[in-house]
Amino acid sequence: MLSIRPSRRLAKATAGLALITAAVTATPAVARPLDTDTTTTPDRVLYWNNAILDAFRQVGGTPGPLTRGGAMMNLAIYDAVNSIQTIGNTYLTKDTTAAGQYDSVDAAVDYAAYTTLKNAFPSVDFTPAFNTARALPDRGNTAEQQIGARLGVKTANAIIANRTGDGSTNTTPYVAVNAPGHWIPAPGKPVGNPNWGSVKPFALTSGNEFRPAKPAGFTNPQQMLTSPEYAAQVNEIKAVGGKNSTVRTADQTQQAHYWANDVDGTYKPVGQQYDHTLVIYKKYRPYGSTFDSTKLFTKMSVSLADAAIAIWDSKFNSDWDLWRPQHAINNADQVYNKDITPDPAWQPLESDTAGNSFSPNFPTYVSGHSGIAAAWAGSLKNFFGRDDLPFTGGTDDPYAQNVTRTFPSFTAAAKEKADSRKYIGVHFEWDNAAALTLGYQVATKATNRF
Repeated sequence: MLSIRPSRRLAKATAGLALITAAVTATPAVARPLDTDTTTTPDRVLYWNNAILDAFRQVGGTPGPLTRGGAMMNLAIYDAVNSIQTIGNTYLTKDTTAAGQYDSVDAAVDYAAYTTLKNAFPSVDFTPAFNTARALPDRGNTAEQQIGARLGVKTANAIIANRTGDGSTNTTPYVAVNAPGHWIPAPGKPVGNPNWGSVKPFALTSGNEFRPAKPAGFTNPQQMLTSPEYAAQVNEIKAVGGKNSTVRTADQTQQAHYWANDVDGTYKPVGQQYDHTLVIYKKYRPYGSTFDSTKLFTKMSVSLADAAIAIWDSKFNSDWDLWRPQHAINNADQVYNKDITPDPAWQPLESDTAGNSFSPNFPTYVSGHSGIAAAWAGSLKNFFGRDDLPFTGGTDDPYAQNVTRTFPSFTAAAKEKADSRKYIGVHFEWDNAAALTLGYQVATKATNRF
């Protein structure tokens, strides 16, 4: 079993926290709201949303299972914290016996997170991370910590029960349509979660609630493949997204790699949004409470989870699984279009660590990176009440080691992430545009739930 241990960044923070001592006594602490008190007691919500990044690195794969686990964890935390002090609408559980038990919140968050993560990611051992969390300063005494533990386990078990049978274990094989315009899986590689679009959402009514129309309104592949609109889409990526492109700028190449995080071993595109959320929260809420961080990470994680479902619905559940740019360029001779010249040797910039070009093994429409980014931007805009909060964030991608980029707003970051998928050669512009719209729609619905 893989183990989650504190990351280097977290270990450094924990070493500093070790200087803080907190005696656990038998005398009940004075109950108090936590709106201003995380200065001497580390915010466990931030701790666990950092710890989950290592799970993403170990599990890998497509956004669906990762976002599902993240949403489960944060919803269990939310219902526990919301039971102590009301911060929004109950999701599943409201334990009235916990009301006012402010000093139980640290244990409640730890047990809620640990219990759900064990269920969501059974191949990962979260015990080291849990032990580290429980060794951190805790505002509660022994009795209060026991109250928090029971509360956290209770809300976590409710979330786990609610997600049992949600469709996430559906392994029905994907049946490809072998015809021009339709996506064909890469030989010998597993198709990326083809049934995820039918998973039960967390806040949406269904995965197809905001399903976008077909690209440019075309009714069938033949109509699309012969059109000048399609030729413009293909020729753009052929020029800027190729492995040996001569028109892509150095900055566009950096954007492509910075936002990719496609290879397993990175924290994946989902983890980058979690990481950037941590950076932004610490910058703009340096003295924020556990209640405050709980609201942000719940809105963000549920938005991302439902966006992943809606995106995969568009990719697999419609009657047209659109092929990737490489398919379109390599096989342009299958249906004549006077404005496209086939290039059987063309490859995207996207590469594994050995330098081998590849396209993600699922259909192109709509873009997962773009939809996830928009859902993230929409949820943060909802939380902060504004969009124009500059930030600088990093990446895990092996081709962008130690690279940071600075953005003037959440929406600007989301737009750059969408554009990056063209520069890396795996998405058309209409994949990105439709996904951005979809992601913002999902974020509005998901954040309003709370």
